[in-house]
Amino acid sequence: MFWKWFTGTATVPNQKTSEKLWTASDEHQLKKEWTNSPGNHSPSLKEKELVTKIHIKTASLNQNNVTRTQAYLDFYLKHPEVHWSFLAHMVSRNGGWNMTDLKASHISSLLSFEKASILFRFLEKANHLIFQDAYPQLLLYEESKKAGRPLFYLLSEFHVSPFMSPIWTLFLNNNRKNELLTVSLIINEQNFIESNLLQNPYFQQKVLSSLTYQLQEKLGFTLVLFPYQKGSNTLLTGLGVQQFSNLGTRIEIGKKLYVLLFKNEDVLQGALSFSIQNTHTGSREDYLPAVFSSTSPSRKIYSPTIKSAWADFNHPSIVPVAWFEDIHGVIKFFHLPATIEPADMEKTHLFNLMKLTGISELHGVFIKK
Repeated sequence: MFWKWFTGTATVPNQKTSEKLWTASDEHQLKKEWTNSPGNHSPSLKEKELVTKIHIKTASLNQNNVTRTQAYLDFYLKHPEVHWSFLAHMVSRNGGWNMTDLKASHISSLLSFEKASILFRFLEKANHLIFQDAYPQLLLYEESKKAGRPLFYLLSEFHVSPFMSPIWTLFLNNNRKNELLTVSLIINEQNFIESNLLQNPYFQQKVLSSLTYQLQEKLGFTLVLFPYQKGSNTLLTGLGVQQFSNLGTRIEIGKKLYVLLFKNEDVLQGALSFSIQNTHTGSREDYLPAVFSSTSPSRKIYSPTIKSAWADFNHPSIVPVAWFEDIHGVIKFFHLPATIEPADMEKTHLFNLMKLTGISELHGVFIKK
């Protein structure tokens, strides 16, 4: 059964020349607004009610990886011009799979309960923080569309970086600027978790410097996968992720994933069909039921759902660290690869599973000795 998956090699993504995302006029206007000190706005009673409503809705959907992932998809289906929301949905699915991998049969024997719990907290915190920052932005855009005027001066009520307000205003006036908006959100969210999570000394020591994390990166087990329908088949494309701890690398990976998803029509429409037809559970059975099973015992690889693997985590509230200080530090990211050809990642994925299974078996032998 497995041999057909491992004959031949996966296609290597092909990156060509890059494209700029803004006109000279856009660049001038954004730089001007970024350098101006944000004005102090005292919300009216009606605006305070809107802020409260957005806080409540964000908190209710920020319950766990499953609720966040569905919220991103639901928003995209209502506002398909906001490409970032569907990209976030697909990446958030991967976040869920990584969380449940910690309790899956092919990985759990490699980790102590303590180590698995720390890694889960790290993944869950990143997923939670991005949603906490990004979802109010999406809802304010929705309210701005309804009002017919920009309401992004209220972003400060959610501690969103002043970097985003002029971007959203530009997009509201011209929703063909979806590439500019997407890249801006990628830059913002990666800087947000850099300042509020990855620079945390606890996670620096317990996760990013740990042997388990480094081993995973060095052996190439870190994949972001995009399942997509093609006819009656579910195919897999995506990218390998390394040097996750490097901010610039994460931003570039985010941009490549965006181009892979939105500049390949078969992938985009197929991923959308897959997402609508397959509700996210966190189990890898969602996209590869021939190999994974969400029930145990099974002759397949056990891949639990989020609900069965982890209880909802109660995150303490934080006042986020402001990250935006240097315009030149972000301008260099405002370009996109022109194209990235979708690679067939199924062989790579399954080969990694075989290697991990072997490591798990060896680890068990070592522990017995």
